[in-house]
Parts: sequence; C-alpha cells; structure tokens
Amino acid sequence: MSRTEQVVPLTATTRESILAAAQRLFTERGFDGTSLRQIADAVGTTKAAVYYHFPAKEHLLLELTRPWLDAMSALVTEIRSSERDGCDAESTLAAYLDLFVEHLPVLHMLTGDPATANHPDIGRRARTLVDSIQQRIAGPEPSDTRLVRAACALGVVHSVATLSIDLVSTHRNAILQAAVDALSDG
Repeated sequence: MSRTEQVVPLTATTRESILAAAQRLFTERGFDGTSLRQIADAVGTTKAAVYYHFPAKEHLLLELTRPWLDAMSALVTEIRSSERDGCDAESTLAAYLDLFVEHLPVLHMLTGDPATANHPDIGRRARTLVDSIQQRIAGPEPSDTRLVRAACALGVVHSVATLSIDLVSTHRNAILQAAVDALSDG
C-alpha cells in the first residue's frame, strides 16, 4: 500500500454496500469469476478497504449465506422442538418455502455457481439441514414411497431458486400446493 492510499475504516453502510456488490457480482460472474478488486470498484472504495473488513473473498461468501443457513437452522430447531404429534408436513413445507422466498437473492447466487453451493461450510451445513426437514416431512418410520414423495416436495420448493422474485411471490400458493400435492398418495 502506498503512503497516499489509506485504509478507511468501514461504516455499517459501507460494509452492507460491499456485501450487496459482492452478492450481485457473485450472481452475475460467479464466485471464482469475481475479484476483490471488482467488488471494491463496484462500491467505489479501495481493495484495502474491503480487506479491512473481509480478509478473504471467501468471508464475503460465508457472510452472504449465513442468514439463510441460520434461518434454516432455526426452522429445524423449531420443528424438532415442536410438541405436536405426528407430522405436520404442510405447515413445515409452507415455512420452508417462505424461508426460500425470503432468501431468494442468495439462493439465486448459489444456484448460478455450483462451486459456491459445494463450499464445505455452506453445502455440508445446508445438506444436513435439508435432510432434517425432509425427515420431518416424510414422517416417522416412512415407507420408501413416502421418502420419495418428501424428496419431490422439497424439490418443488428448491426449484424456486431458478425463478424470479416477482414470479415466486405472486405464485407462492401455487408453489406450495404443488409441493403438498407431491406428498399426496393419490
């Protein structure tokens, strides 16, 4: 760093601007196709300023996915601690779909770049959480058919990651009904 280049401490607004730019660029160009220099340029700051708060590009990815993974973890905790008897698959699917809708920009980023979804700290945690939700939807001691139907129902929800936010928001009930229909026996 030259004497004239200063590291400017980041404000919360600058930090959020960096995260927003990183998410946009990761979605457009992929994680590997985006440099910290490009992120800094998009924000109008220096690369050193980005490093000040995010010492590696990977930290940006982890920070962007953390709210989604934390929300999935909270949903799993909620359904595990539920006192209800039996499996309330429809309300679990509805909660899961709403979680996807809420975090759709991050899911667009992940589906657009499989390397990000396969990151060990993201992919492994997400798979474990999805497996827990699938078990809840399948119910206790499910048949093979019920396991397949639960996987199909989750597949319907997962497919929203390829759709626009407006389309998903407008057709949320149709998406939920398709997921519930995938569970039905007839």
